Amino acid sequence: MEKKVKEVMSYPVISVLSTDPISEAVSKMINHEIGAVLVNVGGKTEGIITERDLIKRIIYEGRDPNKTRCGEIMSKPLITVDPDASIIKAITLMKEKGIRRVVVMKDNKAVGIVTEKELIRNLL
Repeated sequence: MEKKVKEVMSYPVISVLSTDPISEAVSKMINHEIGAVLVNVGGKTEGIITERDLIKRIIYEGRDPNKTRCGEIMSKPLITVDPDASIIKAITLMKEKGIRRVVVMKDNKAVGIVTEKELIRNLL
């Protein structure tokens, strides 16, 4: 039987508000030892900030992480997958979209994140 996304996803999700400074996102990523945080806007998960986003949109562009807001650099729209989807479906989605993480959503709520690394590890 093929594994489901819910069997390999990381949870609980760690998030920031779109109005939080980037330094808050970085702090949470360091403290939780994760490579991405979700961004909430008006109570809904609307975007994601990854390590790659920080490098490209903060460091490379020379922006101040204490003055730049999370909503300004988040990647959106979110690419999502259902927790009951197969891990093959998640891998296919990542390949099609050129991403390394996908947000797991159930009933319009973020319940986890699954990474390319976790999916590959579970295929072997």
